Amino acid sequence: MKPGRSTALAESWVGLPRGLRACVPLFGMALLWWASSRSPSGATPSPFGPLVHNSMHVVAYACLAASLWLTWSRRPVGALQPMRSRGAWSVAAFYGVVDELHQSFVPGRDSSAFDVLSDAAGAALAVALLRGLLCAAPTWRRDAACASVAALVGVLAATYGG
Repeated sequence: MKPGRSTALAESWVGLPRGLRACVPLFGMALLWWASSRSPSGATPSPFGPLVHNSMHVVAYACLAASLWLTWSRRPVGALQPMRSRGAWSVAAFYGVVDELHQSFVPGRDSSAFDVLSDAAGAALAVALLRGLLCAAPTWRRDAACASVAALVGVLAATYGG
């Protein structure tokens, strides 16, 4: 794989002290916790509101997994580190479960297995894309396709399912 702008950006990020890099996923977790602690407003939702809301699960947990993956990266970034990928996905997916349980105690909110699926699929998608973009992992396209399908199923089921 030829070094590109993405690789150079990742290398410069990994050059920062690990403690500083660790602040990003911790801040993301705190932000997710805060957001799920808020009761819904009484405003009339738009027809696309639930779809956008449920899609954001994929984006939020993809960002969380990506920040964990990059926090745990070593130089060179392109070296395959399987435990980094499994760990980033596992922590992000587990946090999705914990946050959904937390959300079930917030008035006006509920927890959903489909939201957990969207969270885990978003985390898997980020890990697959990072492995493809920075590590040239041989299965990244298949993994990204599977994660995309799972994310789509989770979002649609959470939005339109019973």
